[in-house]
Amino acid sequence: MRTNTEGNFRFALRSLISSHVTQARRRRGLRWRTTGDSSSPDHSNVKFMDCIHSIRPSFGGCWLNSPSTSVVTLEVLGHHLRLSQDPNSRHLGTTVWDASMVFVKFLEKNCRKGRFSLTKLKGKRVLELGAGCGLAGLGMALLGCDVISTDQAEVLPLLMRNVERNTSWIMQTNPDSASFGSIKVADLDWGNKEHIKAVNPPFDYIIGTDIVYSEHLLEPLLQTILALSGPKTTILIGYEIRSITIHEEMIRMWKDNFLVKTIPKAKMDNKFQHPSIQLFMMELKPQSRCGDDLSVEAQISESSRSDDDNESCTVEESEDTGEKTGDSINAVEVEKGKVDDWEIRRYGSMAARLLRDVKIT
Repeated sequence: MRTNTEGNFRFALRSLISSHVTQARRRRGLRWRTTGDSSSPDHSNVKFMDCIHSIRPSFGGCWLNSPSTSVVTLEVLGHHLRLSQDPNSRHLGTTVWDASMVFVKFLEKNCRKGRFSLTKLKGKRVLELGAGCGLAGLGMALLGCDVISTDQAEVLPLLMRNVERNTSWIMQTNPDSASFGSIKVADLDWGNKEHIKAVNPPFDYIIGTDIVYSEHLLEPLLQTILALSGPKTTILIGYEIRSITIHEEMIRMWKDNFLVKTIPKAKMDNKFQHPSIQLFMMELKPQSRCGDDLSVEAQISESSRSDDDNESCTVEESEDTGEKTGDSINAVEVEKGKVDDWEIRRYGSMAARLLRDVKIT
């Protein structure tokens, strides 16, 4: 059941789309994609992303992560990162997903003191799973970590290009910077023992953003994380809830093996956050406690009390209801275009879900 907020947003987006359809038809003509099987375009049933192309000028040219967006830029820790992407490819890893932005902005907000400060992270070994375009790994490298960003072979050329170009740019603009660690790229298929051995585990940190999207990948992902982990490994996962079923199964599997903490929104960047995007911090359950009847909440509480950096980066356990919440959207602001880049990006993400089957008349 959709919320009233989502209903208002549907109305606002439909109004925006309808107001631009005529202009878009003139500009794009027969290039409009349709959902029908006829050989001629059916202009009454226009695909959402074609409509969103026509809306884009209304927001002063601000970027949307649409099929035509080849570069995403983001300022992280004073550096302007430029990430090439290819949303039209057959691989999900060639897109900069929003959870990676939330992740690096979380690092940025919490880098002054505590466990995510430069002094604590300098020299830590980090393994990034499903790196895709490489944003999360670059964020950790900017804090002094030695990062190995991994993905499947077909994604590596794009990942390598982003890593090399951004590393070169960072070093050119800050040649004397001692804060930047290192980052390299490696092929790693989940569950592949040779690939896992080649990266030389265990790691201090294992990170991943928007890598959970299909239920059949949950077990290989879990086994890979376990194989890469040691007693002192911290796992940081960021992802956007797209399926309640997958979300609930993922949480169940994680809580069977890890002490799971949900990072509260108060610890995230004030702008780069969203109700559907969650960050998790996990550690392996101590072997001596795996058979205990202690609740997950009790384990988290004890772990939090023993954390040396608890005073500066407390991570509280949030209730995992599995409920996917909608965007906080003011329909009037949408219509007037009074929104910033991040809000526009989130509107596009939500609208793509809500308006897939809406006919434009």
